[in-house]
Formats: sequence, structure tokens, C-alpha cells
Amino acid sequence: MELAIRNLSCGYGKRRVVDSISLSINAGEVIGLLGANGCGKTTLIKTILGLLPFLGGEVLLEGKNIQYWTSAQIARVVGYIPQMHTPPFPFQVLDVVLMGRTAHIKPFASPSLKDVKIAEQALEMLDITYLRDRIYTEISGGERQLVLIARALTQEPKILIMDEPTASLDFGNQIKVLSHVKQLAGLNIAVLMSCHFPEHAFLYTNRVVLLNEGRILHSGTPDETITPERLKKLYGVDVDIITVKNRMNQELQVCVPSRSLAAEDKYYQSMERRNQYALA
Repeated sequence: MELAIRNLSCGYGKRRVVDSISLSINAGEVIGLLGANGCGKTTLIKTILGLLPFLGGEVLLEGKNIQYWTSAQIARVVGYIPQMHTPPFPFQVLDVVLMGRTAHIKPFASPSLKDVKIAEQALEMLDITYLRDRIYTEISGGERQLVLIARALTQEPKILIMDEPTASLDFGNQIKVLSHVKQLAGLNIAVLMSCHFPEHAFLYTNRVVLLNEGRILHSGTPDETITPERLKKLYGVDVDIITVKNRMNQELQVCVPSRSLAAEDKYYQSMERRNQYALA
């Protein structure tokens, strides 16, 4: 399934946050959406999900405009994983995952044995069956994110949209979550994932879209798209992109500050002395 965004503008009321952007996502692809805070990533995601009205343009699923689809219609095709989620009640993990079947269950009906089986298969796919009967509010942040992915998978979506799925996770849980995201593409699911770390895009995405002040600065493969100049444009900092080799002798791209912390300290110390002289 293809998701096509054509000249889409979105925002709040009459205020445009994202202005006339176009991109497409194909089955089996992981697309990384990079940009600074406030650039419009979450606004774009909410609009695709039907949570915000269109201010212009269209979103097409297999050529069909979803602007007037109901939330249930969208949920049967598009799964959503937020940054972080804490439910108001201490549900069991299996119950949280079963909530993904809501779009497929008639009003006032209970989940069937088939629905439970689909939920259990999602837990098994992500290697978290051991969490089945645990209380969702009592598990770790990384485990919660995997549970949310399992919940989205029970929707049997063709497209997964993730809004900074590794936000607030430690290093190990970031790798675990993103590794599973990469595997989902192998199931012929299209993934659109917003993130803050260029390294994540290098490691886990097929294409990258750089969003700057509501417009696409550049899009393409990570190697051709993520450059020091464009990162400077996005984040306002000088960085270098260097190539390193891991223990398997694979080459990886990483970003490092262009100026060392020691150099920064010397700069601020010199500025402080200059200010002291000026006040003397």
C-alpha cells in the first residue's frame, strides 16, 4: 500500500504550521522524519491521522483521499504509536494490546477469540509474551513502547506512523524498539517515523525527509540527505559526520560536535574575562 501526501498544508485554525509539502511512502519502507522542535512533525502526523483538519492538499491511500474518512476507517489501515502513553487505569498488557482491535469490533461487542489470538501473536512477534499478564503502568518505558507497537499491529495496519517512538528511552531500549521497527518493514508495512537523532535515520531508515519551518528542506537516502550543512540549517549547530566501523567491520555514520566541549569552555571563559574587563 502507498501513502501519498500531495501539497498538504496543516496547522491550527488559520495558522499554518506545515505548508504545501509532498511525499510518498511505499510498502516495506521506513521513512525518517527529521527536524527541530516546532518544525511541524507532530502536526503533520496528527493531520495524516485525521486528528487535525486539512488546510490544503490531500492525503491518499491507494489513490483514495482520506480527508473525509471516519477515524475507524483510518484505524483499519493506519496504526499509530505515540511518544509515550500512560493510561488512566491499570490495565493488563494483553488488554492494552487488544485495544488495537477496536476498529474491527462492532459497538458494544467484546473481543472474540480471534481478536485475542491476533493480540497474542503481536506480543509473540515482538518477543514480549512474558508481559502478557503484567500491569501496563508497572512496566518500563521501553517495554511500554513495545506494547504500543504490539497494539498497533493488532489493528492489522498497512501503514505505521510513529511520533518519536524512542523519546525518553535509555540507549538500550532505543536500539530494541528501532530494531523491531526495521523488522516490521519486512512484513510489507510502510513506516513513517519522526525522530531527533540522525544516527537513527542512518541505521534504520530507507529514506529521510528533513522538515524545516514547515517545509521539506530535502529528502532522499540517509547518506545523500543528511549532511553537516543541512543539519546546521535544521538545528543551528555545527556537526561533523564521520564514518566508523563496528565489531562486525560494518561502516556506520555518526554525528559529532564540530567543536569540543573543551573549546566551548575556553570560548566562554574568554568571553567572561572580556566582560569583566569591560566592567572594570
